[in-house]
Amino acid sequence: MGFWAKVKDFIFGAPKLMTDVFDKDSGLLVKAGGFIDGLSYTDQEKAKAFADLAKAVSDHIASTLPESTERSVTRRSIAVLWIKVQLWLILMVAIVIPFNVKLAEWYFKLATCEVMLWGTASIIIFFFGAYAWGAHIKKNGDTPK
Repeated sequence: MGFWAKVKDFIFGAPKLMTDVFDKDSGLLVKAGGFIDGLSYTDQEKAKAFADLAKAVSDHIASTLPESTERSVTRRSIAVLWIKVQLWLILMVAIVIPFNVKLAEWYFKLATCEVMLWGTASIIIFFFGAYAWGAHIKKNGDTPK
């Protein structure tokens, strides 16, 4: 038997060794981690760390709330502008078709091009999909998980 076969059998063939090294509660790796930078926490230290984290997260949310509101307003105004352009193009088709069929075809192709349709569908799904999902949750009493 070669050297590497013995090493392989030593590491992978011994379930006791695997348990001693990799056990999540009392394995050697966990014990070694406890000595590095004081990573062994008591339950009280964990609770304090979570409380500090919760305070930091709430402070961050409070400090970035105006920025989030500004982004939300910007998103909504862009979405409204996109829908207005889409409806304007469709209206132009109806207005121009009696006078210039070629120009009406151009407006129609522009209004129904893939970019315009996907953009409009995305906006509709984003705004009304969230409303529909919320109404579904409210109706059925479900809570998102």
